[in-house]
Amino acid sequence: MEDRIKKLRQELDVIDDNIAKLIASRIEIGREIVRLKKEAGLPKDDKNRENEILERISKPDSQVDGLLKELYKRIFDWVKNQ
Repeated sequence: MEDRIKKLRQELDVIDDNIAKLIASRIEIGREIVRLKKEAGLPKDDKNRENEILERISKPDSQVDGLLKELYKRIFDWVKNQ
């Protein structure tokens, strides 16, 4: 049993590393968009775009729908306010 747990934890470590890299990439691109908007004198908030993203990632029957929305809202806020 301990070997199986160790293997599963190693699999989770790989997934976690990938998620962390993807989130970092998303934040970097989002910050570039905020910078470009600032240069152009545009507001950094775009609730329509945020809602489009939330709608796209949402699956009504998903067990993680609420969690994904919460995470993305946090990412949106992080990008705009850092």
